[in-house]
Amino acid sequence: MRHAKLTLALPWEDIDAEAQKQIRKVLELPELARLVILPDVHAGYDLCIGGVALLRGVVCPSFVGYDIGCGMCHVNTEKSLAALGLDSKKHREEFFALLRQRIPAGLGKGHSTDGGMPFRSACGDEDLEKAVAPLAAAQLGTLGSGNHFLELGVNAAGQVGVTVHSGSRRCGYDIAASYMKKGRLLLLDSALGQAYLADMQWALDFALENRRRMLEQVLQSLGFAGTQCAALMHAPAFINETHNHALIAAQSARLVLHRKGATPAEKGQLGVIPANQRDGVYITVGLGNEAYLSSASHGAGRKFSRKAAAKKGDVKELRKLMQGIVCRADAAMLDEAPWAYKDIGAVLRAQEGIVVNIADHFKPVIVIKG
Repeated sequence: MRHAKLTLALPWEDIDAEAQKQIRKVLELPELARLVILPDVHAGYDLCIGGVALLRGVVCPSFVGYDIGCGMCHVNTEKSLAALGLDSKKHREEFFALLRQRIPAGLGKGHSTDGGMPFRSACGDEDLEKAVAPLAAAQLGTLGSGNHFLELGVNAAGQVGVTVHSGSRRCGYDIAASYMKKGRLLLLDSALGQAYLADMQWALDFALENRRRMLEQVLQSLGFAGTQCAALMHAPAFINETHNHALIAAQSARLVLHRKGATPAEKGQLGVIPANQRDGVYITVGLGNEAYLSSASHGAGRKFSRKAAAKKGDVKELRKLMQGIVCRADAAMLDEAPWAYKDIGAVLRAQEGIVVNIADHFKPVIVIKG
């Protein structure tokens, strides 16, 4: 398919039929300035996942989606498994159990915190405030469910890297749902449009703090002192990226950039592209390609729906694929099995030298899924 406003990072025929319908619908919007489709594309809600839409004069909550601020944090500890006391399977299994105890994971899971982050809706929605406030305390520092994960991996130099993939939890979902009920396209200069951007930013900040707290738990559990944790998470090589957000791209032109399942790839910007729980994460350096709105994929992208993936293989096959990695490999994890995702090699080849360069690769030794 060819369209003056459309940039494809993969052949049109490789896009699933439902995502194609969503792309065509977006291209009909008179407010659309540009649309970029990345190689991990698959059907979502309204805008497909793996889509980047530049809109003129409006902000669209559904183009950001329900998991506002979902993204990755990654740090390279620069230490070996042996130096961290994880050189045996027994030690890794013990560490896996410790993290499962310290970091709640799963649908709705929460724990007591220091009060969380106060939330006051910019549009004065009292019902939204009542829904979000208790969650902002209970779910801060929790992993969530679905494709969210916490992973320890090792690169070719033997260094251990820690990656956390999570978002704004139910808080972001409730904010998104509230504004989606108020309208699909909100005028940028309207009170409602500005309120959405403000509440979305709160969710972005919550998501980052959520990931940072989990990462800190991991590092402290590995034996890093508080000052060492702070140093690692403020180092130039520390990565934080979000793949569900909207931002003002050009104030004078009133352009709003929406990424949904897509990460920033500005020139020189470090990023993370995860494959699946067997094949680890790739560290990237952005090339700032404006033809792709300086964006890269947020992962390999799903090949099968959760329901279809759960029927595609069995626990025995999953355990065989995950051999050597300390993880859950039971019936509840079939929808997140490696076969649920696209071939990461093809996804990376469609982007390397175009929107990013690959700088490193961490193969997993411990994986915790939500």
